[in-house]
Amino acid sequence: MTSTTQQHRTASTPLALAVAAAFTASPALALDFHGYGRAGLSSNIDSGGEQTCFGSGADGHFTGRLADECDTYLEIGLGQELFSRNEQTFRFDSMVSYQALNQGNDYQAFDGTDDVTGVDFANESVNTNSDSPYAGGELALRQAYVSGKNVVEALPGATLWAGKRFYQRKDVHQLDLYYLNNSGYGAGIENIKAGPGTLSLAWVNFDKDQNGDSDAIVQNNKFDIRYALPVGGSTLEFVGIYGMADLTDAQEDAGMDDEDGTHLMVELSTGMMGGFNKLVLQYATDSLGESAFGNHGSSASLNEPWWDGTLKESYRILDHGVIELGNGFDLGYSALYQQGKTYGTGLAEEEPERTSFVLRPVYNWSTVSSTAVEIGYDNVQQPWMSKDMDLQKIAVAQQWSAGPGYWARPVIRFYAASYFGDQAENARGDGIEGDIRVGAQLEAWW
Repeated sequence: MTSTTQQHRTASTPLALAVAAAFTASPALALDFHGYGRAGLSSNIDSGGEQTCFGSGADGHFTGRLADECDTYLEIGLGQELFSRNEQTFRFDSMVSYQALNQGNDYQAFDGTDDVTGVDFANESVNTNSDSPYAGGELALRQAYVSGKNVVEALPGATLWAGKRFYQRKDVHQLDLYYLNNSGYGAGIENIKAGPGTLSLAWVNFDKDQNGDSDAIVQNNKFDIRYALPVGGSTLEFVGIYGMADLTDAQEDAGMDDEDGTHLMVELSTGMMGGFNKLVLQYATDSLGESAFGNHGSSASLNEPWWDGTLKESYRILDHGVIELGNGFDLGYSALYQQGKTYGTGLAEEEPERTSFVLRPVYNWSTVSSTAVEIGYDNVQQPWMSKDMDLQKIAVAQQWSAGPGYWARPVIRFYAASYFGDQAENARGDGIEGDIRVGAQLEAWW
């Protein structure tokens, strides 16, 4: 008679062999932990109170982000390679974020009721992620996807992916401006060898309220194609994004419009002076007409104009980079000009435009100490503005960082800054032009 223990061992043998085989095919690797964070304190010397900021991660900082960040923001990413055999790999990556629009209270709830004040954010006027010092922030799922490299045998070197991810985003760090950001839920295959370069294909979609009506949710699709090839010592990349709304039969019967859109970009990236320079040309039209004017993302439904001032066309010329000047000096720089055309007539400005220049030289005193100066200029006229509004900034920061160089992080910085121009005169209703702001900030990535 076979004992119960013997029966259990016999039944579990196939499972044990499968587990052993899995560990043989995919060795246990360390968890990949990465992220980003910033937080700080600040005050206006002359006019008092919290500093006034002229940009955010959603809009960009067109005079530079140094001394112009009033929020607390954190990203935590976890990932791990789950399988590796014969150069075929699978990995899972995830990320959550937390953002609070203010830096004014020691207790900031993730969501829901603030236990200190008893305020129920869901039902009271103080909402999550408002600028009230008693408001909490918001948690968000930013990424959750699986990628498989060399898993499509006909396409060696290519990576197949599906899920929710940041898809090959492009940004100007010192502006916090994402000029290409086709992220969200999707699937695709990237780095396909094609002639002298590589081809990447993706399908990304997102849901959005139609004209602010939460009862009319529209699904939107973006089809993304990119081709990058070497040109001398540079890389030339072409990007085409086609967007369309996927209306239901009921939405079509209700008379909803369905206007497709296109976003085109050419980028030339060149290594130079220990760093890089990138020259970017962008053009966007129809339901993607906003995407070459501000931060590029899925901010509006693609089926029809959001409001009369929505852009039906825009283009941008951008040059930016970070270089080493020698003798301890680094320099980050950017210059852009962008213009759009609106839907509707009778607006204050039917062809809005923006010009921005920013310089951030950094001098490294030692391997951990540096001084940064950021000088910025912005001139903009939006559809609702009767005239253009300029802004100038100068900021100085003493920094201590994990190593020398422009990109060394984490960094603790103490800064002073002042703003001038029309936007500063109109800020807070009473103006802050020439006011000195001081503050301290941490910024980290790992």
